[in-house]
Amino acid sequence: MSLAPFVITALLLVAVTLVSAVISAMETALLSLKEHHTAVIDEGRPDLTGMMRSIARQPHRSIHQVVLLGTLLNLTIAVLALLLLREFGPLIPERPHLSAGLLFGTIILFGELIPTLAALVAPVPVIRVLIKPFLLVSPALEKFSASLESLTSKLSGGVVPFPLHRHRELTDEEIETLVEMRREDGALAPTESEMIQEIIRLGNKTAKDCMTPRVDTKMISHASPNESVRAVVRGVAKPYWFLPVYKESPDTVIGLLDVKRWLYRPDSDFRDFINPPIFIPETMNALEVFRDYLSVPRSLGVVLDEYGGVEGVITHADIVEEILADAVPTSERNEEFEVIGRGHLRSDGDARLDEIGEALDMDLAHEGLDTIGGLVFNEIGHVPNPGTRVEIDGLAITVRRCQPQRILAVEIEKLEAGDTESGNAH
Repeated sequence: MSLAPFVITALLLVAVTLVSAVISAMETALLSLKEHHTAVIDEGRPDLTGMMRSIARQPHRSIHQVVLLGTLLNLTIAVLALLLLREFGPLIPERPHLSAGLLFGTIILFGELIPTLAALVAPVPVIRVLIKPFLLVSPALEKFSASLESLTSKLSGGVVPFPLHRHRELTDEEIETLVEMRREDGALAPTESEMIQEIIRLGNKTAKDCMTPRVDTKMISHASPNESVRAVVRGVAKPYWFLPVYKESPDTVIGLLDVKRWLYRPDSDFRDFINPPIFIPETMNALEVFRDYLSVPRSLGVVLDEYGGVEGVITHADIVEEILADAVPTSERNEEFEVIGRGHLRSDGDARLDEIGEALDMDLAHEGLDTIGGLVFNEIGHVPNPGTRVEIDGLAITVRRCQPQRILAVEIEKLEAGDTESGNAH
């Protein structure tokens, strides 16, 4: 037996195994690459920035090419190893199985396992070394990869009962999970992550969740004199570019006063600067409101309930505030209620019933009512005087502060079983 064919086949097998090791390292490094790795590469090697962006634009294409090349090399290795064993006999005489095991074990160790582990531990150095050679052969692989992918898709259609390239929209929960993963990777700061998640959750909120309630809204009677309207405009704590104008009743809004245009001509009649109102149903999705009605930051919408009554107003700023409210650090937010003791709270009138119920381990859900102040007002039928005490659903609620149109603060005590006398006001 001539030694030359054996040496040539063995050297060819070693060479292909080394190339396979390089491709295995590249594949693992691409799959392990995160944005902060890319930033490190850009900072240390500015000359690779363009190449990294080329891969980042279409990462799946690069991975397809690497996997394809790795598969072809593995097939070549298998053929060469079998040819070596068949034509030249076992490496260990009379031990063919042991010879085959040692040969393939060595190939897997040096051609797959070691480079894969190295790329997992240090993907950045691997990318720095291999990105230029990979991009040189990438154009040649691209057409072959696309043709092979198309052929595979056609063949799989007759074998697999479902499409391999099914596209579907991600759920809110999946998107929030991805955002959380990006934060853990260091690609997003905690506040950025929280803000993005608040925007996602905004898709589940309605106009009513974001609006300014009617009791907090300044509204103008169509019959008011200019002097009175001017005093109202100056007294608005939260300035609006528009103010609702009603006729006879606040539930009959006929337009929106363009405050800025009118103040430029203060001697004119304010009724000459009334624009048609924008009516928005309270159940409308907040993101749709933001996109369809409030695309102009200074615009204002009048929120209506199911019976056509005015619930409040909503602006561009209200929705932005809803996004930012839960994204700021907790220590910087004012809590709506304070736990004094077991079953004993001090609360703002605007505190939500579901949050108070959670704190007291009670179900305080009431259809059409969201706040503790609204619950008390609905029970009594008017804004009570400070010191008024009412018992509702196992709670003793004492009004502490109020304004002519709303309840500002209450004190809540959870009553023991048998002590409740619902609806009793003192």
